[in-house]
Amino acid sequence: MNGLLRALGIYAGRFGSALIRYPAIIVLVGMALLVALPVRAEVAAPAALAHAIAAENSRLSAQIAETKTALERARSDLVQQRNSQQQLEQRMQRIERHAQVHALGQIFSQTVIEQLSLLPSVEGFDAARHVRKELLEAASDTSLKAEHALDELADMETAVVLRFGTAQPALPDTLWPQFAAVARPLLRQQQVLLTSLDELQQELAQALQANDAAALALVQRTQAVRTELTRLLFWVPARPSLQTISELAPSWAWMTSAANWRAAVLTLGGQLAWRPFWPTLALVLALTLFLARQRLQAKLVALAPSAGNAERYWIGYTVTALAITLALALPGPLLLWTAADLLRTAPDAQRFALALAAALVVSAKLLLALSAFAGLLDRRGVAGGHFGWDESLLSFSGQALRRFTLMFVPLLFLVALNGLDHAPFANRESLGRMSFTLAMLVFALFLGRLLRRRSPLIQRLYARAPRSWAVRLYALWFGAALAVPLAIAGLSAAGYSVAAAYFFGHILMSLFMVLGAVALYGLIALWVQVERRRLRRRQALEALRLAREAAVEGGEDGSEVAEPPITRLDIAAISEQTRSLLDLFITLLLLGGIWWVWKGGLPALSVIIDHPLWTYHATVDGQSTTLPLTVGNLFLAIVVAVVTAVAVRNVGALLDIVLLQRFEVEADATYAIKVITRYALAAVGMVSAFSILGIAWDDVHWLIAAMGVGLGFGLQEIVANFVSGLIVLAERPIRIGDIVTVGDVTGTVARIRARATAVLDFDGKEVIIPNKAFITGSVVNWTLSNQTTRLLLKVGVAYGSDIALVQRLLLEVVQGNADVLQEPSPSVYFMDFGDSSLDFEVRAFVGSFDKRLRVTHELNFAIDAVLSENGIEIPFPQRDLHLRSGPALVGGQGSVPAQGDAATAPPAGPPSPAASALP
Repeated sequence: MNGLLRALGIYAGRFGSALIRYPAIIVLVGMALLVALPVRAEVAAPAALAHAIAAENSRLSAQIAETKTALERARSDLVQQRNSQQQLEQRMQRIERHAQVHALGQIFSQTVIEQLSLLPSVEGFDAARHVRKELLEAASDTSLKAEHALDELADMETAVVLRFGTAQPALPDTLWPQFAAVARPLLRQQQVLLTSLDELQQELAQALQANDAAALALVQRTQAVRTELTRLLFWVPARPSLQTISELAPSWAWMTSAANWRAAVLTLGGQLAWRPFWPTLALVLALTLFLARQRLQAKLVALAPSAGNAERYWIGYTVTALAITLALALPGPLLLWTAADLLRTAPDAQRFALALAAALVVSAKLLLALSAFAGLLDRRGVAGGHFGWDESLLSFSGQALRRFTLMFVPLLFLVALNGLDHAPFANRESLGRMSFTLAMLVFALFLGRLLRRRSPLIQRLYARAPRSWAVRLYALWFGAALAVPLAIAGLSAAGYSVAAAYFFGHILMSLFMVLGAVALYGLIALWVQVERRRLRRRQALEALRLAREAAVEGGEDGSEVAEPPITRLDIAAISEQTRSLLDLFITLLLLGGIWWVWKGGLPALSVIIDHPLWTYHATVDGQSTTLPLTVGNLFLAIVVAVVTAVAVRNVGALLDIVLLQRFEVEADATYAIKVITRYALAAVGMVSAFSILGIAWDDVHWLIAAMGVGLGFGLQEIVANFVSGLIVLAERPIRIGDIVTVGDVTGTVARIRARATAVLDFDGKEVIIPNKAFITGSVVNWTLSNQTTRLLLKVGVAYGSDIALVQRLLLEVVQGNADVLQEPSPSVYFMDFGDSSLDFEVRAFVGSFDKRLRVTHELNFAIDAVLSENGIEIPFPQRDLHLRSGPALVGGQGSVPAQGDAATAPPAGPPSPAASALP
């Protein structure tokens, strides 16, 4: 190699020296190159164009090969899906044939469980459908491109000319024959390839569409089969027998096998070494949270709305406290989840490792939920520090929940390890069933200790609301609370393991949802209190600023005006309106959440839901038919009734906050709208509930007619009062807050009900007046259209007084009172010559009925003072008393004079005080 390089160097040196010696050679070589390069360029340009066409043909050929491969795969998948559906149908027919036998044993249950485990997952169907969608889009785009290219090659000569014209730089016309001779065969070949590609892409699209339709049919059938198998397994018992007892020993041996645990640990270690990032991150996070536990608890206490941060407190502190509560409960469940994920995703995981992974997931979820709620109920946690719940109740509930967690979570771990999909069937029916039954008994014991009559929780309920429905129905709901876990334990012991597990899981989720709704209620109520306190604080500071400015303008020291105190947050102090709205919102949200929890099990519960209670006649499509009323219909009617009751009770607050406050609506109109809305909701709810129960108008019209006759005779007053109440709400002759006089009752209208109206008199008593009295009787409404009311004061002065002076003094007194209106102007009239006085009437107007008594008192007080100052006497009635001696008491016995001797009695002096007191 080195020798070759040396030789080339020698020849290059010699050639360079020759060029230097003979410059004419340079000129000749340059001229030859100038002549040869255009010729070579003219030959290379058509070849480059032909090469580009050949490259396009090569790409089309490769694309055709790929399309053929995809087409074969799609057809193979289609055949496989059809075969899977046929096999599924065959297995399902075999199971249904055996299901017709009422006496089914453990082999049938085991077969159904195995069939359920073999069913393809919905996630796999969704992933395959997504891939097919992408392939179908690509096939459609490729087919369209091929069709466009074929349209361009329809006129071959034009296509050749267009290709020739695309050369850069432009080629001379002398090269056209050479290019056309090469391009025509290549473009004809491309036309054939495009036609083949278009046909293959269309076949692929059709195959993919057929594949998608078959997959959709298989998915639907798989879901139907899963529903049917779940229903069969739900109510097919595996009754305990001697075999169940004999399987306890091998089940215990499988669960405690050192080989199984060693293999699971090795699998866990291998997975951790293969992908260490996320497990290490989870471990570091769990250790960090565990080590920072004391600081997080101190932060939790510091975030409470105490006196230290009451001024700057906002709702974000409570949200942060909830996040800290969740973080404090996270370390243990996070480690369990990480270990379960490593075991579950191991490619060579054994059956025990998969069962252990499933058990760890169940334990992690349960431990996280119980620990979070235990932290929420801690006396230093959110419930006590932020929501203001009773600390003694929180301490009792939190300790009970922690003790329950220590016992219940290990039991559920045993249940999940022996009772889920990857556990042997013998373990499910022996050890799994027994541990689940024991867990339910522990659950019942926990509920009994928590809700017993002498527990602090129930004692507080009795103390705060002794007449509430919760107290009245305590025995009923306490018995139901204990009966639920005991019934689930009975189902498990009787062999209905699937049904028992389903009911327990969904009841537990519903219970956690109720607790979450309670926490959400407290959070929203606290937020409302924070915003209201902030608004009141802002208004108080603005009033303080104005007061200080006024003090400075008056020459005083503005700093002496005290700042408003900082009020503490109290959730119990929220208004009734806000509480009603929160009740409605949380109730509807909770019902929706419970429906979401239970809706997936409706097919399995169809045995209960579709159980007929009685039948009723109905008209369907013009034909009379008999329909059954099922348990589901009855339950739905009860739910509709409950929702209607909650809505009727709280719709007023919803209308006030959401709608009526946005418009300028008077208070009486607002009340009428709310009452009529309640009536409408109640009517709609009743009609809906009755229609669900199969009670239509045709079934009750005769009853309504009979009730109409009965109402006309016996209940006409009640109907009259009800109709009068509607008229009162519509015409509004009286309104809430009006001061009315009905008969001898005067007071403020407090409530307008369907039958009667409550009037609060000035003694604080509520007088119930039938609505009919406001329509057919005479009613005085002091404040209907005008709040202005007249005062009429009668004043008598002694004979001989200066009448003009008295009139002027009285008028000055009335005009000097600030609450007396100047328009209409007050007046004083000399009305009559009385028996012992000159009678005047003082007429004055005040702006509201509430001022009548106070202004009357002030005017009387002032009139007495001004008349006394001016020496004008207010006389009292004069009466003459004549005394006679009776015949039985003559002779100094002190007798009263006889009635008939009045004319002959001697004149007496002024009567003594004792005698003046006699009638």
